[in-house]
Amino acid sequence: MNVLMLYPKFPDETFWNATPSARRFMHRPGLMPPLGLLTIASYLPDDFEVRLVDRNLAPESGADWEWADVAFISLMMAQQADYEVCLAEARRQGTPVAIGGPFTHAFPERSVADADWVCFGEAEDVMDAFVSDLRAGRRGVSYHGGSKTNMETVRLPRFDLLPDLNAYVTMPLQFSRGCPFQCEFCDIIEIYGRVPRTKKPEQIFTELAALKRIGFDGYVFLVDDNFIGNKARAKVLLKALAGWNADNGHPFRFYTEASINLADDQELLEALPRANFFMVFIGIETPDPKLLKTTLKFQNVPGDPLQKLGRIREHGVHITAGFIIGFDGEERGIFDVQRAFIRDSGIGVAMPGLLQALPHTQLSERLEKEGRLLKAIMSGISTMEGINFVPKGEMTKREYLERYMELVVDIYAPAAYFGRIVPALLALRRTVSPRIWGSGLLGFLRLILHLGFTAKDGKGAFWKAFARVLFANPQALEAFAFDCYYYHHLHHHAAYVQGELRRYLAAPPAEDVLDAVRSPEAPPDLAAAASGA
Repeated sequence: MNVLMLYPKFPDETFWNATPSARRFMHRPGLMPPLGLLTIASYLPDDFEVRLVDRNLAPESGADWEWADVAFISLMMAQQADYEVCLAEARRQGTPVAIGGPFTHAFPERSVADADWVCFGEAEDVMDAFVSDLRAGRRGVSYHGGSKTNMETVRLPRFDLLPDLNAYVTMPLQFSRGCPFQCEFCDIIEIYGRVPRTKKPEQIFTELAALKRIGFDGYVFLVDDNFIGNKARAKVLLKALAGWNADNGHPFRFYTEASINLADDQELLEALPRANFFMVFIGIETPDPKLLKTTLKFQNVPGDPLQKLGRIREHGVHITAGFIIGFDGEERGIFDVQRAFIRDSGIGVAMPGLLQALPHTQLSERLEKEGRLLKAIMSGISTMEGINFVPKGEMTKREYLERYMELVVDIYAPAAYFGRIVPALLALRRTVSPRIWGSGLLGFLRLILHLGFTAKDGKGAFWKAFARVLFANPQALEAFAFDCYYYHHLHHHAAYVQGELRRYLAAPPAEDVLDAVRSPEAPPDLAAAASGA
């Protein structure tokens, strides 16, 4: 059987889609390949032929469709526009379709209507049944893989399906699934559960060895939604990984995602740089502890978050972060609070997103009971939409959108961006990886040429920051290059967000509710009646 695996395109304009920077400076057209499809491919029988097409690099050909007996599509919510293109072509070609990924959790009814086979949850434990149904031609089947896959049995991803690994800046690996926390807005705990499950270090080493053998030259992203969800297992991996790196010439630099309580564990803080971890993404969300409690993000409440960020940097780990605006009970001053915190945090790659009630989360279920959930089609792109509910606090949705686009433009302006990253970079204690600088040096020189000479604005802010870091803390140049790489994308993205939100506000959909607000004191039933939602 011939299987055509398709990975739909992400929209050109999202916070994370820095593909223009990757192409311009690194001469690599892709950010990261689809780990889910690469992993699932390893579960297919030997008599199944597989082609993988990442449409973020190039579309599939007509010959691919003629060859295919079945199409597999894996996607997240943000990819749904291109997913529709893939689906339409499959129908035109008469090719049956199987779909999986987080999209199916968000839109189960739509998924079942779209596809011949649908996988909900994790796929590894349902692959035998799926393959049996494929062979027998049984269509219209759904599989519920749940969230209890034994990660110690997960197979090696089929990296060999990628025509050129070095078309990508980063390779994804996964150490764990699941997160022990209970953040109300999060869909990860609904899909993968709250009991973190991990691979053995030996599995990770096998995957790294495969990347090294095939010749990948770049960064490795541990894509865990919370790498320290199981701290004990994370420490075991980090200790072993430091040894593997030493034995193999430190071929890769790593980064990952973790909760801010990382800063409270000295052993973890020391282990990350020893294992060659370069950076960590942290969901800070808001510096207001009252709002954190409202959204059940209790792990972020204790301590001073700025001090915690400082401790992480003191151990040589660079920081990117996410922020959320739109929590119940927010006052108008929250935009000034977030703006000031982002400035004081020193985080360049800081993503403030508007709160979205993702389908089938605690948040969406609560808002629906309160009569506040708006029935809007969602893309999952929180910098371009969001607040898909009637706010409860001082601001209407219209106010949120108007003030949000001002915030985004402000924090990605050259003076603000380069001004805030310098103190953080000067505080960063690390050693530069010679190997990464060897492969990334040309990209950095291209960055300097553009930001320092040919960019339309910000040249003065760039040179001032570059000089400070170069002479005061050259160990932080790798982190500075990373921040510059994303600045090139984010500065442009801010203007795009502003333009799109202005257009939206000028002609909003009839079903949107822009000028209603719920009083924090009103009970849900009375508030719903009062707003007319």
